[in-house]
Amino acid sequence: MQTVHCRNFGSKGSRGGLSSLNIIHVLENTTCRRYAMSQYVEIVRQKSESQRDLKMKLLQVGSENMWMVAYESIVDWEETILYIWNSGIAPEASYSDICSRLTGKEWSPEAMDELLQGQAVFIDAGGRHAFSFQGKLNTLTRAVSRPENESMPYAPAIAFMEPLATNIGILRKMINSPSLTAEGFQFTGVGNKEASLIYLTEHVDQELLQQVKSALQKTSGKAIHNGQELMQIFGYNRLELLAPYYKTEVPSQAVSSMTNGRVLLMMDGEPVAYVLPLIFSDFIALEWDKQFPLLIMLALRFLRLVSLLVALLTPGLYVALVSVNPETLRIELALSIATSRIGIPLPTFLEMLLLLIISEISIEATQRLPKSIAGANTVIGGIVLGTAIVEAKLVSSLVIIVLSASVTANFAFPNYLNTLVIRVMRCVIVVLSGIFGIYGLFAAFLAICLYACSIQRFGIPFMSFLASRKLGQ
Repeated sequence: MQTVHCRNFGSKGSRGGLSSLNIIHVLENTTCRRYAMSQYVEIVRQKSESQRDLKMKLLQVGSENMWMVAYESIVDWEETILYIWNSGIAPEASYSDICSRLTGKEWSPEAMDELLQGQAVFIDAGGRHAFSFQGKLNTLTRAVSRPENESMPYAPAIAFMEPLATNIGILRKMINSPSLTAEGFQFTGVGNKEASLIYLTEHVDQELLQQVKSALQKTSGKAIHNGQELMQIFGYNRLELLAPYYKTEVPSQAVSSMTNGRVLLMMDGEPVAYVLPLIFSDFIALEWDKQFPLLIMLALRFLRLVSLLVALLTPGLYVALVSVNPETLRIELALSIATSRIGIPLPTFLEMLLLLIISEISIEATQRLPKSIAGANTVIGGIVLGTAIVEAKLVSSLVIIVLSASVTANFAFPNYLNTLVIRVMRCVIVVLSGIFGIYGLFAAFLAICLYACSIQRFGIPFMSFLASRKLGQ
């Protein structure tokens, strides 16, 4: 027999280390003698190639050398090994003694799904026997914490966290399905970043999956530090208005996207899931809507669609009707608007543009400030400044009303990040409406519609509900 070099696992102070009792040793791969790969071990090793959180280590327990197998996203390895240490296994204990002490039961690779329930498996080095036992579970949920940016009434008080293994564990706890696959890979650069591509094998769109995998395999050696670099990795230009993904910090929303055929990209250190691809329904639909009866769900989504049109078109429509095409207004409305503009030195176009810029500055300032200060900034920027600028006769009260309606409609969308592209497009529409009037408004709106209908991400149309091949919610 060759000498087997071992290291202590979890040696801590008064406990004296595991090797002092000669009960459990973790065998280093680089210094241990090589054991023949049994059929069981080979099956588990093949499974671990597609499941990055499936961990396998060779341990010495009692008088036996055995492979321990468990999902590290579900089972706490150190606590499980300490549990084995404290279970009264003697140094000369045989395989049957160890199984009895751990209350194990016979196991075979056909029962691989048991590992999703927090089970750990011991396979003897010769591959003759295997048994499973209950491991010590990781704590996967936040302590009474709700998502910061995606608030939903009565939704589970849990959001993604920074550790990648923890996020995978949260998803496994929510869906508890053997079809959940988490493929691991690395982005390399100044520092390596662990990442995982997560999907449901029974539901995923296979063409989408192959395109995403191909893009990641071609660029796995590149570094990634921000969203623009991620867009380039997927083969899209940084100047694109719409990214090929959207971010969510809500696990239930991520699971809903997977069940509808999409894939998730998660990276270590980021408390969000990148859902691939972004589609139009992400602007108006939430998984949470399905808590309500169908008619109420449809009413909510229709309301968000109306909010999108209000946020996008109302400022430009006001500018076009008042400054370029006033003849299209009813005489009563035209007189009312003219009366409200008496003494206003700025043309309507500049009024609207000035207030748009101020409102965007206020929104960005509020987004970056602590919550205790953000409320005060909203009062000062919205009420005090709005009242003062009207009383100073710099802008008309109607402009304040129209812009307030547009800005408020922005926040009816499910995801704050989705509002950013609407805000950019709104400014473009205001400029074109101020120059060309109604014709500029409709030309800009038609251009946006044509652009949206022409977008494809990984072969999936952005307006997927209009296509034969679609991903929906």
